[in-house]
Amino acid sequence: MPDLLLLSGPSAGLRYEVVAEATIGRSPSCEIPLPEDDKLSRRHARLSVQGGQVLLSDLGSRNGTAVNGERIASEVPLRPGDRIQVGETTLLFAPPGMASLAGVTSEAASSVPLEEVLPHLGAEAALGSAGAALLGATTEAMVLRRSAEEALRALQADVAAAMLGGIDGLLTAAVVGAPSVEVPRELVRAALERSELGRSAGALCVPLVASGGLPFGVLYVERSDPHFLSSDGKLLAMLGRLSGEAYAAVRSRSGGEQGRVELVGTSRPFRKVVAHARRAAASAAPVVLSGEPGTGKRLCARYIHARSSRALGPLVTVDCRESTSVLEEVLFGRSIGSVLPPLSSALLLADGGTLLLHYVEALPRALAERLARLLARKTAPVRQGGEEPVDLRLIATAGFPLPMLVARGDAEASLARQFGGFELHLPPLRERRADVPALFEFFATRATRMSRRSPPSLSPEARKLLGAYDWPYNVHELELLGERLALLHAGAQVHAQHLSPEIRAGGSSQEPLTLQERVARLERDAISEALRASGGKKIVAARLLGISRPTLDKKLADHGLQVERRRG
Repeated sequence: MPDLLLLSGPSAGLRYEVVAEATIGRSPSCEIPLPEDDKLSRRHARLSVQGGQVLLSDLGSRNGTAVNGERIASEVPLRPGDRIQVGETTLLFAPPGMASLAGVTSEAASSVPLEEVLPHLGAEAALGSAGAALLGATTEAMVLRRSAEEALRALQADVAAAMLGGIDGLLTAAVVGAPSVEVPRELVRAALERSELGRSAGALCVPLVASGGLPFGVLYVERSDPHFLSSDGKLLAMLGRLSGEAYAAVRSRSGGEQGRVELVGTSRPFRKVVAHARRAAASAAPVVLSGEPGTGKRLCARYIHARSSRALGPLVTVDCRESTSVLEEVLFGRSIGSVLPPLSSALLLADGGTLLLHYVEALPRALAERLARLLARKTAPVRQGGEEPVDLRLIATAGFPLPMLVARGDAEASLARQFGGFELHLPPLRERRADVPALFEFFATRATRMSRRSPPSLSPEARKLLGAYDWPYNVHELELLGERLALLHAGAQVHAQHLSPEIRAGGSSQEPLTLQERVARLERDAISEALRASGGKKIVAARLLGISRPTLDKKLADHGLQVERRRG
């Protein structure tokens, strides 16, 4: 029978078999219950099976039902691959395949070992090898490197290169067989402007292009034997097309370019940090960012990556505070021989880009030693077994400077040696109080941008209190405060009474709250203020907070809040 696979929403990953009539909704009585989707009606839509055909109809739901982006008004038949949208949940309709096993063996049936069928010489073998190599590439840089390696091998060339860019200049991405290469401009022009095979004595050049697109780079080979056959040109052209498709596929999976990264602040300590970060970005050396929690170490790492020569490559982040089993799979991958699906290692995913180890001192010693050996060899484990060369930049964050952690025995010395480069210490917010108003304005403006409302402004007294507060959880705490006040007081002025008791008291509490307790208090205050502003009307308060009514009810119960409706 056909299946429904939940692609997104609170219950993503579940699969339901459609045997007969089935109802989708929040009610537990539904055959496909989705109680955590707040935008679903209790009985939202119905599936029925008639003559082998699955039909879908809406049951008068509040938010409607859509198939492939179009809202349905009547019963519609479902086809393989249709996407159904109900509330916040997307379901994929996937009927079973029509293949089946025959119980009768044909007398003419025979078998041959696969190794005898696969080609080992000639263009077919070269294309098979290139296809396998490119399908296994995990980054754009790896695609380009492997395409150059396969071209060098297939055409028995002396030098091969895969390059991105235009006529005015090529960004050399991968060169094999020599430290550098000079490509004749007329060959590049033929490949990029006219999508032609460029040929000269001892050199061939073809465009890197994906189906339906324009050339975005070239694949180039040269060798001492000046006589290339016509079949060599055909083979290189096919390799260029395969490489272009692989590059486009990897780029689409990676989500494209990183968003803009802003470092906000003009205080003297922060200006020094930004200057050091810019120098680090211009270098290829490893970087260690230390500082208290919430000072913006991960943001600074993104800033360095975005301004570096690897900005077009991936930024792969590994949180070293995860469990040992999770870290081992994330860092070193999962091989094909495992019962679970194979998983590429973070080292392999970061090829051509940057690997960020967040809180590197939390990495277990055994994993740190293994990682240090791989980094020293500049290799990464691959899913098929063994290792492959990788080219990546290292950035780490830590609570304290790495030499201090090594001296205390809190960090592995062999791994610390791989981070010999830049050391940047991010000051706590109490040491850069002059930046507090600008940071508040930045976070408040960002929070109101989606709703197209004006950010709140600070009264002189509120500004003074924010500047005097010690901010034990640093910029992250100010970010939470700015977002909360922007949500509740958009376009208005924030006064002292709108601030939390800790800020009004100047942070003089004898027992400072944990970050989780502080976040909970901020959430509780935000809900209380929204209820006061709405006169106790929960549906209005939920709209002010940007959440659903059922979510508000749940949070009211979690915080033990009572709702009092004002009359008149």
